[in-house]
Amino acid sequence: MSNQEYNGWTNWETWNFKLWIDNSEDSYKAIIYLAEEVEGRANAKNDLAKELESLANDLCEESVRFETGFFADVCNSAIKKVNFYEIAESYLEEL
Repeated sequence: MSNQEYNGWTNWETWNFKLWIDNSEDSYKAIIYLAEEVEGRANAKNDLAKELESLANDLCEESVRFETGFFADVCNSAIKKVNFYEIAESYLEEL
């Protein structure tokens, strides 16, 4: 099965991650703060993408803490499909 664009995003996983980040005021403000911190850097998009990926991995670990098996695998698999560079670019454009 190949990834297909979803609601203008690379795939469903990218769209869904961005949706959940934006729907939490605290996480949205934290990402905007990070975007402001990296804005203007030569590698701003890459730096922010790495921060977003780290956040996603932390959230996954927290959600399936002490678990292995199906749910941990599904979470980790979905994170690997998220286009963090596309999300980072959208936040930097928003500034």
